[in-house]
Amino acid sequence: MIKVEPIPGTNIVEMSFEGSATAEEFDQALRTFNAAIREHGSIKVLERIGDLDTPPIPWSKFWDDIKFGFEHLSDMTHVAVVADQSWISAWVKVLNPLFKAEIKLFKLEELEQAREWLRNRPTERRQC
Repeated sequence: MIKVEPIPGTNIVEMSFEGSATAEEFDQALRTFNAAIREHGSIKVLERIGDLDTPPIPWSKFWDDIKFGFEHLSDMTHVAVVADQSWISAWVKVLNPLFKAEIKLFKLEELEQAREWLRNRPTERRQC
């Protein structure tokens, strides 16, 4: 299941992902992200990732996921990835230098610290 919720009064969007997402859930998640970007211009994202199924999204949605990522590379200023899986940590470390967003990893037990980190970040992007 994937759930995406904008935090009222901020430009922060929280995503929680566990198991797998249906095509409908995935499309709704993209609509929510797009609406937040339209409203704020740029957003900060908290991604809480639990145990994922294989594949985590329907195969038919992988291109939409890639396309969304590339279209909105500069619309995210900060991303807090909250997960315990070592492969996610490794993946984030590989991708981090490629993105303008500042990305920081947190363990699941550090969820509140991740939220606080996002709240205290300026809206400016880092320079690549």
